[in-house]
Amino acid sequence: MNKLWLRIGAGVLACLVVIGAALWTTNRTNNGTRTDGLFYQASGIHPDAKLLTVDGETVEAEEYLYWLAYGCEYLTSNLGSVDWNKTLTDGMTYGDYVKADALETVKLFAVIRRMAEENGVTLTEEDQAKLQEQKDNYIAYYGGEEAYHRQVELMGISEETYDRINSTYLLLDHLTDMAVAEGGSLYPPREDLLSYGAEHGYVSARILYLPTVGLDEEAAEAQRALAESYVQRLRGLDADEAYDLLGQLAADLGMEVPEQDYTFNAETADENVVNAIAALDEGAVSDVLSTDSGFYVAIRRPLNVSALAQNYFSEHLVQRRQALQVTCSKLYDKLDAGAFYENLLQQRKELAQQYTDAE
Repeated sequence: MNKLWLRIGAGVLACLVVIGAALWTTNRTNNGTRTDGLFYQASGIHPDAKLLTVDGETVEAEEYLYWLAYGCEYLTSNLGSVDWNKTLTDGMTYGDYVKADALETVKLFAVIRRMAEENGVTLTEEDQAKLQEQKDNYIAYYGGEEAYHRQVELMGISEETYDRINSTYLLLDHLTDMAVAEGGSLYPPREDLLSYGAEHGYVSARILYLPTVGLDEEAAEAQRALAESYVQRLRGLDADEAYDLLGQLAADLGMEVPEQDYTFNAETADENVVNAIAALDEGAVSDVLSTDSGFYVAIRRPLNVSALAQNYFSEHLVQRRQALQVTCSKLYDKLDAGAFYENLLQQRKELAQQYTDAE
C-alpha cells in the first residue's frame, strides 16, 4: 500500500512540476521578458508583453504604449496641464479617454494589416525606398545617425516597432488606391456608392464663391449684386454652356477650378447651402445663397459617385474596427495612463540629461 501510494504520489508530483513549468512558461511569454526602453521604465510592463488580443492576434505592449504616449502628448499640447483623474464625461476620466483612444488606434492598425494580408498587399521596393528616405531625412534633421537613434530612444520605442508603424501607413495608401480608383479590386459597386450618397445626404455641384469676410456693408452688398448678375447670366444658358461659363467665372474670381464637381453634405459644408442645392433639379442654377462668410452660386450636378469612394472606404474601415473582438490582459486593466505618462516624461528628462552630460 505504501509503495503504491509512493508511486501515485511521485506521478502526481511529476505532473504538478510539468504543469507548474508550463504555467511559468506561459506567464513568462504573456508578460514578456524584454526590459529595454523607456516604456518599460515608465510602466513596469515588458515591451513584448501580450497586452491585448485583437481578433485573435496579439498586440504587444510596446505598440500600444507608443499610441498611449502619443495621445497623452496630444492632449497636453492642447489643454496644457491635465488632471488625468478628472472626469471628462459619463464617468470617463481623461486617463480613461486616452487609454480608449490608443486602443481604437491599435484596432485600426490591426484592421489595415489584416486587410493588406487579405488582399495580398505588401511593401514594394518603392515603399522601402520611401521609408529609408524618411529615415535619412530624420538623420539629417537631427544631425547624424547617432542623434537620430537617441531621438527614437527618447520616444521610448524600438526602431523595429517604429518602422512597423510607419510601414502600416504605406499599406493603407495601397489599400486606399485600390478602394477609390474605378476598376480597383476594392472599389465598391456603383449601387452601393449611390446608396451611401443618398443615406448621408451628399450632393454634387459646380460652385462660385464670393467672400464677404472683412468687408464693410457697402462692399458686401456689391458682392451680392455681382453674385445676382452671375445668376442671371447663367440662367440664360443651357446646362452645358452654364457649366462652362461658371468655370470661367470661377477662374476670373481667382478660385481654383477643380477637375471634378464639388461633392459634399451637411457634415462638411453649410447646411443651408447643401439643402438649397439638394432642392434643385440637375443642371439648374441656384439663387444667391447667403452665408456668414459670403455668397454662393451653384449649378446642381449629377452625384459624383467616385468622389464618395474615399469616404465610403473610410467608413468601411471604421465599421471593421468596431466589429473587432478585443481581449484585454490584466496588465492593460491595471495600466494607469496618467502615471505612465508622468513617469515617461521624467524618464525622458533623465535620459536627455545623460546624453547632455556625455557630450
